[in-house]
Amino acid sequence: MATNPFRYHGSSKLPPSSSIVAESPRLRTQLLGVISSSITFILLYSLRWASRDTDPPIHMESTLLRGEIKKKSYFPVYRSSISDVEPTLHGILRKDVPSIISSVWNPSQCAVLGLAYGYGLWTFRDFVGSLRATGYNGYIILGISPNPGEDVLDYLEHQNVTVKYVEMANRCTYNGTIGYDGRVINTKDWNCAKKYPDYKITWGRFKLYEDWLKEEVGVTDGIMLTDVRDAYFQRDPFVAAVELDMQHPLMLFEEHPDMKNTHWLTDIPVSSCKKYKVGETQVLCSGSVMGSREGILGYIETMVEEFDLWKTQQNCRIDMPGDDQSIHNYLYYTNR
Repeated sequence: MATNPFRYHGSSKLPPSSSIVAESPRLRTQLLGVISSSITFILLYSLRWASRDTDPPIHMESTLLRGEIKKKSYFPVYRSSISDVEPTLHGILRKDVPSIISSVWNPSQCAVLGLAYGYGLWTFRDFVGSLRATGYNGYIILGISPNPGEDVLDYLEHQNVTVKYVEMANRCTYNGTIGYDGRVINTKDWNCAKKYPDYKITWGRFKLYEDWLKEEVGVTDGIMLTDVRDAYFQRDPFVAAVELDMQHPLMLFEEHPDMKNTHWLTDIPVSSCKKYKVGETQVLCSGSVMGSREGILGYIETMVEEFDLWKTQQNCRIDMPGDDQSIHNYLYYTNR
């Protein structure tokens, strides 16, 4: 059986309740219905808007408060009780993308993308099943192993999932064999897509997402890039975005409020590569990103440009799979 090439990067602390409120007077956070979980632990993400040409990021502390349950949903939907305030946009985006999307997203022209290599049926049932149960009728595009079980294939076909087969390379060809600490990186233990052997799989998935989006010309509206193993859905995220007037080119999600960028996952790679401390800022999850087609493609382009820089400099070659999140946070907090 194929092995899972990913490591879970989320917090395993169970939040005390269900909805998210931002204390900043200039930001509004709402739960779009995406829940990230690690076995029995549920991690709720608060939302940050993203655009390149505005003010520097505002420090925002998120408090988890008890939410109101919307009872007529297949899965419980939690809404925060915050008042309406004008959102401010920040983050990683090409300059030619507008700050607000003028047209209404049509879910049938939206897409949820994820890399689900080596997963069994129950993971797909949780992820795909919960998303379809919200009424979402758009694209679900998943990268899977070339030899999945028949039960997986039957289920994905029944749920109208667009399957992309991902073959892993026999060996990664990551540029340079000496890492940031002067030691030889043993890339034989890494996973890289055969199509992109220069990129560890947590980087290479962004290249794959770009390919898949360019192949699926019917995806013209909202897009979500998300982890698969530890996520399920409570609402159609694109319907919720329209209802909440949150159709922005790029939206980034925070980890649990206790997770700060002083954590080694951000601090070690960024300090080594950039001689920069992201510091006591909120961790943004690279496994949950949402926006327009143009915004997401611009985000991927920016991330890949940074990957290409990191893999050619010894002090940036970090022997860990999760430094895509380090780069994700570095770019945001340096206004890239």
